[in-house]
Amino acid sequence: MTLTKLDHRFGNEQLSYDAKPNYQPYVKLTFFFSKGSNISDEQFHRHWETVHADLTVASKDFRVNDLRRYVQFHQTQESKEKVKSMGMDLMDVDGCSEIWVKDWDSWERFLNSPEYAKALGPDCKNFMGSTIKVMAGMDNLIYGKAVPSEGGSDGIQFH
Repeated sequence: MTLTKLDHRFGNEQLSYDAKPNYQPYVKLTFFFSKGSNISDEQFHRHWETVHADLTVASKDFRVNDLRRYVQFHQTQESKEKVKSMGMDLMDVDGCSEIWVKDWDSWERFLNSPEYAKALGPDCKNFMGSTIKVMAGMDNLIYGKAVPSEGGSDGIQFH
């Protein structure tokens, strides 16, 4: 099947078929995972937001390899129940982390660093289940302000 251009009247020319996407100048890796079966929800979230976060940002290779941003997204039991009650299809994970890097080389240097091998990789076994799923790519900022320190372009702004 080939997708053809629809006869659509664009409300925002920045999104028209002929417009260029607004990719931001970094690579984003998003990791989806669940807690280990041997720990409680509270232990999972607390370890991840403290010990694992500290191991990550304390790593020398994190600071020198053009890693730009590290964000944790905690999906609590309360959040899961709310999504289910709204009839939405829940992604059954407990957490998601997001790391922005300057480029793929920066990420590979961090991933292959001695500190990662010694501390971060092994720590995952303390609180995560065995399967980690990854999405990687670039943000196409549609609406909102770009992160000033990253040098990207703002998306659509309504005043």
